[in-house]
Amino acid sequence: MDNKSAFNVSQYDDNVRKVIPFYDEIYSQIFDIIHTYYAQHEKYKAPFSILDTGCGSGTFAVRAYKELNIDEMVLCDPSENMLSVAREKLSGKNCTFRCIGSENLDYTEKFDIIVAVQSHHYFSREMRERAVMNCFRALNSGGIFIYTENTAPFSEIGKDIVLKMVENYGINSGRTGEEVTSHSARYGKEYFPLNISEHLELLRKTGFETAEIFWHSYMQSGFYAVKPNYYMSGNAKVYYEYYGEGYMLLSVVGKTDNFIIPDTINGIDVIYMDSDCIREDGNFSRITVSEDNRYFVLKDDVLFSRDGKNLFIYNRKENDSYIIPSGVEVIEPSAFSGFKLKSIVISEGVKRIYQYAFAACHDVEKIYIPYTLEMISLKSFYFFGTDNLQVFYGGTPEQWKNIDVCFGNDELMNAEIHYNCEEIS
Repeated sequence: MDNKSAFNVSQYDDNVRKVIPFYDEIYSQIFDIIHTYYAQHEKYKAPFSILDTGCGSGTFAVRAYKELNIDEMVLCDPSENMLSVAREKLSGKNCTFRCIGSENLDYTEKFDIIVAVQSHHYFSREMRERAVMNCFRALNSGGIFIYTENTAPFSEIGKDIVLKMVENYGINSGRTGEEVTSHSARYGKEYFPLNISEHLELLRKTGFETAEIFWHSYMQSGFYAVKPNYYMSGNAKVYYEYYGEGYMLLSVVGKTDNFIIPDTINGIDVIYMDSDCIREDGNFSRITVSEDNRYFVLKDDVLFSRDGKNLFIYNRKENDSYIIPSGVEVIEPSAFSGFKLKSIVISEGVKRIYQYAFAACHDVEKIYIPYTLEMISLKSFYFFGTDNLQVFYGGTPEQWKNIDVCFGNDELMNAEIHYNCEEIS
């Protein structure tokens, strides 16, 4: 045998329909799910990045190129003979072929759609869990995993009945008695089906938010699962997306007393955050970060990058003054937005201040700006300061003029500026 199915590659396409009733309808259902799901997600409409794992002879991919706008198509199968047939069918298409099974997939957040048709039931339970986790990891947040497998009935009587039904179907499709009996004998020896409940439990255990059955006929069941793009922090949803080599937190939607920043989500590091959206959407009184977090550190209710170079969120409630610690180089968007500070010292070493960083800090009476500052982004100081705002600058008038200042910082630029100053206390 040149693959794990019941048939040699040369016989596969002709014979699979003799043992799997409604085989072509299964694919129709799969594409119906794709069209229906993504019709509700405008930003994902097209083009798609797709992985077909256990691709066999390429049946899904051939139809996908007819129905979907495809940016990237990767076909994986542990049988090089199967891949040879798929390559021939998809000649001229922009596909990547890999001789690898789902248990050895090594992608992270790469695909919008992952399909596995009749391929995972050959695995042991441990290997199946690994395969599903690999598919989960390879899927983009918000992406969909669709697969079909031989499934086990819930009882021995049910097993006997369904195997006999499959044999009858095979006889009516032109197979011999010996062929159908031999096919039934593979159950539990060459493939190892789970029942429907076990499938759904595995999907949810892996981390899929949505896990549903969409097809069941004879022994075949089809499932789809959606990878979440948020986690819960109290009653709030914290949305995230893949960013380089880990997750970036995008926004906090809803009210929570405690904004929890996890070290990892589903085994993937949380490495950055869009502090602008976190601040705009979030409604939280405190922030929690573990002491061992590799990317963030919380010091006196102020959130920094672990190396201290980025200041993400200022969250001190009662203070009327703040000195930004030495070592900070970047003040992230909306970091101080709306806080009732009266005095701010931006210490030497800060180079960039991003949009809305100090917006709506109406009560500031004096601020120290270091000579190291190179850029003030869009509306970093929008609606900033009192009418008597005093700006103390560590450099010369010529150095002040060389700062790249974007639109929307009039309150700062029109204030009284004192040059060659030392830090204020």
